[in-house]
Amino acid sequence: MPHQVSARKYRPGTFSEVIGQPFIVQTLRNAIKHAKIAHAYLFFGPRGVGKTTCARILAKAVNCENPTSEGDPCGSCSSCSRFTAGKALNLIEIDAASHNSVEDIRLLTDQVYLTPPEGKYKVYIIDEAHMLSTAAFNAFLKTLEEPPPHALFILATTEKQKIPATILSRCQRFDFRRIPTEDIARQLSYIAQQENVHAEPDALFFIAAKAEGGLRDALSLFDQLASRTAGELTYTAVVQALETLDYDAYFELSTALQRWDGEKAVQLLHSYLSAGYDSTTLLQGLLEHFRLLLLARYHPAALSENLPPHYRNRYETECQTYSEAFLLHAIDLLLEGEKRQLYSRAPDIALEATLLKIALLPLALRTESPPPSPTPPNPSPPKESTTTSPKRPQIPRSLEEAKKKS
Repeated sequence: MPHQVSARKYRPGTFSEVIGQPFIVQTLRNAIKHAKIAHAYLFFGPRGVGKTTCARILAKAVNCENPTSEGDPCGSCSSCSRFTAGKALNLIEIDAASHNSVEDIRLLTDQVYLTPPEGKYKVYIIDEAHMLSTAAFNAFLKTLEEPPPHALFILATTEKQKIPATILSRCQRFDFRRIPTEDIARQLSYIAQQENVHAEPDALFFIAAKAEGGLRDALSLFDQLASRTAGELTYTAVVQALETLDYDAYFELSTALQRWDGEKAVQLLHSYLSAGYDSTTLLQGLLEHFRLLLLARYHPAALSENLPPHYRNRYETECQTYSEAFLLHAIDLLLEGEKRQLYSRAPDIALEATLLKIALLPLALRTESPPPSPTPPNPSPPKESTTTSPKRPQIPRSLEEAKKKS
């Protein structure tokens, strides 16, 4: 049997297997249970979150001979068997990226009135629907609004803003969200067990975080790294394979910056650059590191979206050693450095200058009062103060003021 990638081998076949989209799954299940199937749906969301998968499951469920009480296809009837084998005649998938002309849509509208050769519904899945031309959308309007009773249209797109309002008003819209990192890591752990791959939890969580909410991207990365590491997915091996810095390196760099040790920070930076790391990636990683320190102080629950359990505890502990003013000014300077990198011919120099500016911040943000001046031999009587409150140290109120003080 030929090898199948994980994204295809473990593709959900029922709604119960779909992860990260509970509200959409429940709505579609209820529509099937109560026989309230709309004639047109629009599935919108980022890549790899289950739009086409849910469209296929919906097509399979509406043609199932014995759907379950929860609204899932039974998976054992003749119709479900044909869908599983990819031989269903009443499922037509159209790639709008390559079939986007008005002639393609006219061909579709001419065929839609033919009764399905099997099952109840003839289901049309139009992927990348935003790629259709304006003339094609206009030719599709009447059929999409009043299709024959056996026709069901499902439009999937990553760019809803490019879909004309006249099309949007004729569809039931479902917005797919990015899949939580913990859900992706849990699915990767299950697949690793099925494939006999030894994987550390931190390694799987790191892969899931790199996928940025897309399960397909996570599975592709998992397959690649499992092959590269010969089935031994350790956290260290994953970090090295992805050629990225781990959290420990960013902690070391931020500690040097906080201690006003610009020399140490630049030495660390040059060691990372010499190892082949990109300066743009380093800046973005450090920016995310300072953001996580702020979240650990003000919203610790949000750390579960991006961090393995081991590092969540470390961020919650070490965030107390950084002042809010330092973190906010550092983030501000990093954002400024990110803009400079976009237009600079020497992005490494822009990053060096940004790190040195951050290293000077602790001096600029010092709040200690100046030492008292020596008492003169014949002190004059003190003037009466108009206020009874003690003097408070002046803390810079803006980044520009901090720069001036530094």
